[in-house]
Amino acid sequence: MNKVVKLLQQYISEGQLEKALVECKKFVQANSNEIYPLKLLAHIYFLKEEYQPAIDTTLKILEKKSDDFDGNNNLGSYYLKIEELKKALFYIEKAKQINADHPAPHQNHCETLMKMRDFKGAVEHIDKCISRHETYSNDYVTYKSTLVLRIEIYIALKEQSEAIKFIKKYLSIKFDAELLLQLVQIDKDEASDEMINICKNKIQNKTFKSKMERYQEQVPLYFSLAVFYEKTDPPTSDEFYNKANYEVTEIQRLTMIKFQRAVLKIIENYERVKNFKTKNISKGVNNIFVLGMPRSGTTLTESIITANTEVFGGGELMSFYDLAYRLLIDEKYDENSFEMVGEQYIKRTEFLLTNQNKIVDKLPNNYAFIGHIRKFLPAAKIILVLRNPWDLAVSLYKQRYVTNISFSSSFFNLGVQMANFEANILYWKENGMLKENVIVINYEKLVSNFDEYQQKLYSFCEINSEYEPKKRESFFAKTASINQVQNKVHTESLKKNNFSELKSEFQEAFYSQREFWKSRNIVEIPVDFFGYHV
Repeated sequence: MNKVVKLLQQYISEGQLEKALVECKKFVQANSNEIYPLKLLAHIYFLKEEYQPAIDTTLKILEKKSDDFDGNNNLGSYYLKIEELKKALFYIEKAKQINADHPAPHQNHCETLMKMRDFKGAVEHIDKCISRHETYSNDYVTYKSTLVLRIEIYIALKEQSEAIKFIKKYLSIKFDAELLLQLVQIDKDEASDEMINICKNKIQNKTFKSKMERYQEQVPLYFSLAVFYEKTDPPTSDEFYNKANYEVTEIQRLTMIKFQRAVLKIIENYERVKNFKTKNISKGVNNIFVLGMPRSGTTLTESIITANTEVFGGGELMSFYDLAYRLLIDEKYDENSFEMVGEQYIKRTEFLLTNQNKIVDKLPNNYAFIGHIRKFLPAAKIILVLRNPWDLAVSLYKQRYVTNISFSSSFFNLGVQMANFEANILYWKENGMLKENVIVINYEKLVSNFDEYQQKLYSFCEINSEYEPKKRESFFAKTASINQVQNKVHTESLKKNNFSELKSEFQEAFYSQREFWKSRNIVEIPVDFFGYHV
C-alpha cells in the first residue's frame, strides 16, 4: 500500500492528475474495504475541480463510517465549492461535533458565512480557527491561508487599521513575503524600510533546491516590491512585475491550446442545446449575471447594482459554470438535464437571499456560457463588461493570479486569450444571444459617466430602490479588486502606458490567434476589438 501511496503523492506533486486518477481507481478496487483509498480518490477529484465525483466518493466513505472526521469536514468543503451551502453547513457542524478542537471545520464555517456575506458572524469562527492553529503549531506559516482569510474579513468590515495591526503582529514574529504583500496592498506607507530591505536581501538568495522552491520564495517577494514601488518609482515597479511573472511562467505547465479547445467544446455543446426551450420562460427572473474578461470592471459593476435594498451581491459564484460544464462533460442532451441546470442554479442562489429578491453572479468566466444562460434561465439579466484590451492586459499582468487565471503571467498568453474571448462573444452575437435581456457596457464610459451608467444599469436590471453611494463604497469583493472597489470611482486606470516594450508581443499573439478563428469559419472577425484598437 505504501508504494502505491508514494506513487500517487508523486503524481499529485508533479501535477499529473490524470495519471493519479487512473492509478487511484485501481488502488480503490484493490482495497474495496478500506476508507483511505477513497479519501485519496476524492482528493484527486477535488484537485481536478471535479466536485460532484469528489462528493459522491466521500459519501461512500460515510456509508462505511458515518463519524469519520475527514469525510464530514471534506464533504462540507466540497459542498461549499459548488455552493450547496445548506448541505455544507450540515457536514461542517457534524465535523465540529466529532472533533471540536480541529481548526479545519471552523475555517470552512467561516468561508461559508463569508459566501453568505455574514462577515460579523464569520469573525467568531475564524478566530477560533486561528486559536486552534496556534495550539498545534508555533509557526504561523503553516496556517498562513487562515491569516489571509482573517485579513479579508477585516477589509470586508472596513477595519483596515485593524488589518494592518494584525499583519504587523505576525510580521514582527517572523518575516513573510505573502503577508508583506497583503500589507502593501492595503497601505504601502505601512511597510517599513526594514521590511523592504529584508525583501531585497532575500531576492539575492540564489540557492534553491528546486524550481518550485524558487517560485514559492521569489514570487511573493517580487510582487511585494512591485506593488510597493508602483506609485513612487514605476520603472522599478514594472521591473519587479516582469521578474515575478517570469518566475510564474517558469513553473507553469501552461499550453494556451487548452483554452482554445475549451471554447470549441462549449460551442460544440451549445449546438446541441440551442433548440431547447424551457417550459418556464420566467425562469431566472431574479438572477443577474455580470461577466466579461477578468479585470474588465465586473467587480465595480457588481458594487453598483448591489448598492440598494433589493439586490444581493453573490460575488464569483461557481454554480452556473459548474452545472453547465458538468452537462458538457457528461454529454447529457435530454430535456430533463437542461431543465435541471436552471432549477439547480436557482435553488443554490435563492439560499443566499434574505431580505433581497435579486442576486448577482459576478463570475467573469460565465461569458463562455452566455448562450446556455439564455437557454436555461431565459428571464435572467446579463451585463457584459468590455474594456480597452491593452489596459485590461496590463491590469491582469499586475495581479498575482498564478492558478485561477493562469494566462495572466505573459503578454503572449494574454493576447491569445483576448482573441479567444473575442471569438466566444462574437459567436454569441452571431447566434442572437446578445439581443434580449443583455446589456453591453464599456468600462471607460462607466467610470467617465458614472451617474448616467448607474441609472442605465438600474433601469436594465429593473431595480426600483434608490442607489446608496455609501453602500457601494463599503462593498467587499473576494477578488483582486478587494482593496480597490471601496475607493471612489476614478479614471486613473485608463490608457495605461506600462510595459510598452512588451506590447508588440501582445499584439502579435492576438492577431495570430485571430487567424486561427478566421480559419475555422465559426465567426466573422471585424477589424477592431468591439470598438477598441488593439
